[in-house]
Amino acid sequence: MATTSALPEIQMRILDFINRYVEERGMPPTIREIQQGAGLSSTSMVSYHLRALEKANLLSRYERCSRGVILQHTARPQSADVIAVPIVGQIVASKPVPTPDADALAAPDNVIHVARSLVGSTKGLYALEVRGDSMIDALINDGDIVIMRKVESPTDIKNGDLAAVFLLDRNESTLKRVYREADGRRLKLKPENPTMKPFYVDARQAMILGRVECVIRRVAQ
Repeated sequence: MATTSALPEIQMRILDFINRYVEERGMPPTIREIQQGAGLSSTSMVSYHLRALEKANLLSRYERCSRGVILQHTARPQSADVIAVPIVGQIVASKPVPTPDADALAAPDNVIHVARSLVGSTKGLYALEVRGDSMIDALINDGDIVIMRKVESPTDIKNGDLAAVFLLDRNESTLKRVYREADGRRLKLKPENPTMKPFYVDARQAMILGRVECVIRRVAQ
């Protein structure tokens, strides 16, 4: 196993940047961010040095995750404050669309790492990739990742919460701000986009799949 003192200067620089990034933001950087932060000429050079660091057992990599670089104990004390949340599919932030087959969306080896401080308990957490622009005023953009928490009961959702809603009678799903009418018969699903209007659905035909706990911004690669 290599020691950090025996590493080339550029690899020391990469480890230092990843360390500082995780400490400041609570999650690992992307390949592009490592390139910029460590001053490398290309993302292929980043990948080359990350492979070398992985062979030296100084980090682990999750190829299908954009923030899939995890430092080992030898590089820094392993933080119990970073947790892996499975990305299980997509959710539309637009007009509701037909929900694809769940088996087609499932990708249990695809995870995103987030700071535990952002989500508290890990119970019932999963992640969805956002498609559409109906929630831009809530700072949720196309390509962002929303960290969701499963709800045990519709009453777990308060008026104004951001939630993933499955419409049983349409086989459609959508991400919206949810409001329950006083008599409980209808839900108002409100976009966060000034060009789009709220719409109403029969509460009996709406299944709340989860509440948004936090948003991970898309980073251009």
